[in-house]
Amino acid sequence: MNALDTPAPAPAAGELAGRTAVVTGAAQGIGRETALLLARAGAARLILLDRDADRLQAVTKETGDLGAETVPLAVDLRERDAVRGALRTALRAAGPLHILVNNAGVADENGPDDEETWLRVLDINLHGTFAVTAACLEHLTDHGRIVNVSSILGKAGKMRNTAYCASKHGLIGYTKGLALDLASRGITVNAVLPGWIDTPMLRREIAASAEEIGADPARMLRQARKSIPLRRLVEAREAAELIGFLVSDRAAAVTAQSLTVDGGYTRGM
Repeated sequence: MNALDTPAPAPAAGELAGRTAVVTGAAQGIGRETALLLARAGAARLILLDRDADRLQAVTKETGDLGAETVPLAVDLRERDAVRGALRTALRAAGPLHILVNNAGVADENGPDDEETWLRVLDINLHGTFAVTAACLEHLTDHGRIVNVSSILGKAGKMRNTAYCASKHGLIGYTKGLALDLASRGITVNAVLPGWIDTPMLRREIAASAEEIGADPARMLRQARKSIPLRRLVEAREAAELIGFLVSDRAAAVTAQSLTVDGGYTRGM
């Protein structure tokens, strides 16, 4: 699949009317933009997960103001029992689930022998996605939608990122296998692979990298922009719009796919 310079149009107002969605990592960045997009498209109920309780409450208010009944779950995906318990309660009250967006993740750098970071990153990015999905499956309706947010590093490598790369490569494999498992129910499962997305996570990563090598973060950010053919970072909203297309009825025949949104950075890899 070639990189998408312009994401597909977001769902129109009312297109997702009456539907229930779960979004993880919903407090900021792509997760927040996805929650807002779903609310604008008419989703009736949103169950939003994030470990940042304060920011999650702010997003809950925003989606509530847009008309969506929103349940915030301030949980850490590493705490499996807490995640399963919170989801079980929220989903029983919400009724049938139509959409699941697995967006939560961390991008901590690690050395090749840094087992602590390796285990933490895989536990959140890969095992956490599995745990949330497993908890949601019994509530997911036939012809439902699952979107997993991977990364362009799910297809490539990067220095000091063995854990992140492994987790995102694994997420693409998980997406392909799960899509086949659920195809008989008409449920689609796809992955979105963002590139340089202008999010708080990216800016933290750049700041950490700059500090480690004694560089200027602003200069590193400018260099990143220059490496992208469109000469700009992709906005979180643009990644959310691609997710919005994949969870809409217009994408009913799209499954087991990995779609890139990176401004051409990977040159269609």
